[in-house]
Amino acid sequence: MIKQSFIFLICMLWAPFTLATSQPHADLFDQMFEKHALVMMLIDPDKGDILAANTAASEFYGYSRDTLAQMNIKEINDLSPQSVAEERKLAALEKRRYFVFRHQLADGSTRTVKVSSVPVSYRGSPVLFSIVTDISEFRATQESLWHYQNRLEHMVDEQTQQLEKRTDHQLIATSLVIIFLGVMLTTMWLVLRKKRRTEYELQLERGRLDEIIRGTHVGTWEWHVPSGQLVVNDRWAEIIGYSQKALSPITIETWKSLCHSEDYVHAQEKIHSAFGDLTPNYECEFRMLHKEGFWVWILSKGKVMEWDRSHNPVRMVGTHQDINETKRLYLQFEHMAHTDTLTGALNRMAFKQRADQALVQARQQGAHFSLLFIDLDGFKAINDTYGHDAGDSVLVETTKRMSSSIRNSDTLARLGGDEFAVLLEYTSHPDDAGRVAEKIIAGLSQPFHVNNNQEVTLSASIGIACYPEHGESFESLLSCSDAAMYYAKRTLNGGIFAYCDPKRDTICP
Repeated sequence: MIKQSFIFLICMLWAPFTLATSQPHADLFDQMFEKHALVMMLIDPDKGDILAANTAASEFYGYSRDTLAQMNIKEINDLSPQSVAEERKLAALEKRRYFVFRHQLADGSTRTVKVSSVPVSYRGSPVLFSIVTDISEFRATQESLWHYQNRLEHMVDEQTQQLEKRTDHQLIATSLVIIFLGVMLTTMWLVLRKKRRTEYELQLERGRLDEIIRGTHVGTWEWHVPSGQLVVNDRWAEIIGYSQKALSPITIETWKSLCHSEDYVHAQEKIHSAFGDLTPNYECEFRMLHKEGFWVWILSKGKVMEWDRSHNPVRMVGTHQDINETKRLYLQFEHMAHTDTLTGALNRMAFKQRADQALVQARQQGAHFSLLFIDLDGFKAINDTYGHDAGDSVLVETTKRMSSSIRNSDTLARLGGDEFAVLLEYTSHPDDAGRVAEKIIAGLSQPFHVNNNQEVTLSASIGIACYPEHGESFESLLSCSDAAMYYAKRTLNGGIFAYCDPKRDTICP
């Protein structure tokens, strides 16, 4: 049970600490690290330098935290390098996830300690996160019991030798019975004492685990796979606005009913990957429905901890972490990175990405599409006469009118200034693009109102390039449509569209 609890502790530790690369989680870890009652240290995995030690470590070893941070773990470890190597081999042979060392304190005394270490990424660098537990008293008790057992065995040998010299069989039998009862009572006492000690250590380990979970503020879950039963903590239910009682009985179907249908498919793939041993750990982001009706983004991490004889998963444990705010900021930044801040249309970079996707699909399916390059005629005069605020309002209204002239499946982008572009997918004939261009020109020919409801007018010149007739790359199509737009503006006096025909090196109005 202690071994299983320790593995579970490592699983819980791993979930939040792998996030320490972000500032909020790093700060949370620093607070827990500094204030926790456990002796904790961060150690360089290659050199053995102590990179950081918490207050509990300073009190235990008798050195200041600054002094510890300038020491190497070899200065504390009282074992020889050969003994250290032998202990590591013994731990591997016994399949232990901890080592037993002798550590020297500042006053010269030594203590027997259990060192549990896991590799983590802290602020972008690999370190060993080590928890040190003083087991000197426990080891002393073990040695005392061993000596007592030795003395008892010695007494049995002496009594047996004396009895062999006697001819009184009744006396021999009686003595043996007494010795046997003594051995049984002693064994029972040792077993009871060890059981109590084990229960105490298990209770202590669980208490430490609860402190860590409360400190990281994560939800925990344990899934009995064959029955589908879920055991969760209060935080798991609290994240989505419920109490455990309100959700009871909680099963895997409870989670499925609250998980977003699109995300559930992805999560199932991740879980099956962990079940098949394709990935050592399960990690997935998904949305769960809050009691108030909105979606909450969850980061879920877990690991299969128990398998049956046929290597089917029996028990899986993990954590839930609320990442709603982080996800909202990420989506907001992503939107800002791909859209024009004034008009809300896609920017040039996002438009190129969308056009590249359309090119791939068109090549695979043998489809056609068109690219329209749009330049506003007379916009500079509006800016110069009525000011930039009036010009901005015209650009916003222009975007709205063009959006209403195209299909929902088409893509509108502002390339910069008063230049726009439209991607018309699945246009089987150039005339289809021409009709859309006419609709856009007609919509923009209506008056605009600026400042104190003053009317201004403008028009648009549009160049059209079709895939694959006019080019087979985004750059060639954009260049071709740009040339056609200039032909429409300069040669045909604007307010009209023109096709590009690079094969004949001419522009077709």
